[in-house]
Amino acid sequence: MVQQHPLTRPIVVIALVLVCSLLWGSAFPVLKVGFNLLEIAGDTAGKLYFAGYRFLLAGLMLFAGRLLMQKPVILEHKGDYAILALIGALQTTLQYMLFYVGLSNTTGMKASIIVGSGSIFLALFSHLWMADDAMSKEKIFGLILGFTGIVIVNIHTEELNLDFKFTGEGFLLLGVLCSTVATLLVKKTAVRIDPPLMVAYQLSIGAVFLLALATGMAPPGVFPFTGPALLILGYLSVVSAAAFSLWYILVKYNQLTKMAVYRFLIPVCGTFLSAAILDSESLNGLTLLSLALVSVGILLTSRTQAGEE
Repeated sequence: MVQQHPLTRPIVVIALVLVCSLLWGSAFPVLKVGFNLLEIAGDTAGKLYFAGYRFLLAGLMLFAGRLLMQKPVILEHKGDYAILALIGALQTTLQYMLFYVGLSNTTGMKASIIVGSGSIFLALFSHLWMADDAMSKEKIFGLILGFTGIVIVNIHTEELNLDFKFTGEGFLLLGVLCSTVATLLVKKTAVRIDPPLMVAYQLSIGAVFLLALATGMAPPGVFPFTGPALLILGYLSVVSAAAFSLWYILVKYNQLTKMAVYRFLIPVCGTFLSAAILDSESLNGLTLLSLALVSVGILLTSRTQAGEE
């Protein structure tokens, strides 16, 4: 009998996914505070500059950590540099550029729902591309519950319409597809490259591309980097380095159809943390219902996966 890897045990996976979700979820309200401090809330180029600095710092942190622990930072196969550059362009550069531009051209509710649909795309693409990652009725039901939870937590009648703008909803959908393809590449590549090293290259390369895009949109400006703003930048960099590294480790050892359902925890955690940090946000019954639906979907998927393994 083949021994089960510790990182595939449902209780361990759920605990680590919750850590990732809390880290990424905390980024939502902290970003809002940071954008206000830097006075770039309505400046797309400014947001791209900020994202570029954030991810570059995160990548350098990971490289520095590996050097301090005397772990290699040079890839064994030269062809892997091109793969990691592609992952960086998709997962970091294009996803965030499309998100920021798309968000500025649509409503917050529609943006949240479209981004939440990324889990469905990830599960579907993994089912089609990965021979050992087939969908099941339980996983499909878990995805439906999770997506329903995301719709409920973000529903605002005044923002609900069927308008479609390519530079709005279209860009958000393209960003979701970029992230999906990047995650599939990570799954294939993580068998030979240490996930934290992948993240270091992805974030660093993607950040350079982001800064180049921002430069093309507007000349570099001097941000009012006060002490609090620097603390926010540092915190968000640590969040990116830690959460991406942990998530890629989980992606390496677990089926993506399973991880897709778990991803629904991220926006839900973001909603709870936003309510705790921002005075303008608050919890309500719909938020709790959303968490319940996402939780049931995760538990159902986890139980099914445990039975398969």
